[in-house]
Amino acid sequence: MERLYQLILNYIHQHSLLERNIIFLCHYLPYITFGLYPCLLIYLFFIKSDLLLITIIKPLSAFLFVTLFRKIINRKRPYETMQINPLFKHKSGESFPSRHTVSAFIIALVCFYVNIYLGIFALFIAIMISISRILAGVHYISDVIASIVIAVIIYLI
Repeated sequence: MERLYQLILNYIHQHSLLERNIIFLCHYLPYITFGLYPCLLIYLFFIKSDLLLITIIKPLSAFLFVTLFRKIINRKRPYETMQINPLFKHKSGESFPSRHTVSAFIIALVCFYVNIYLGIFALFIAIMISISRILAGVHYISDVIASIVIAVIIYLI
């Protein structure tokens, strides 16, 4: 696994435009999701939708669960355990599971309640967030996959 990360990150570091784009995506894609979510809540509030409460509870539950779980597991980040140079530094530890990924996916899933096209858009953004976190070297693939599974389970409960 370390060799794969080394190959990917070395390639990215050798292509400055690609490196800048991935860093940009890592930093700014979450703003789309986290801007979309309050808009969704406001919309549901104004149309007096029965979906408002569930649209608050599911993402909140996922966020709180993952936050607590990360504290307990406190897995080191890939750049802390491997000989790799990440695209940017991140705080140490608490890599598993990815909170950005679980938040983006659970928000995308609740968007499907309201509008399928909104859900597809949000899901695309969530996938891009997940991939960018791996490519940046701040999360393991397993961090992201576990986050997606957690989001789906909480969504289905």
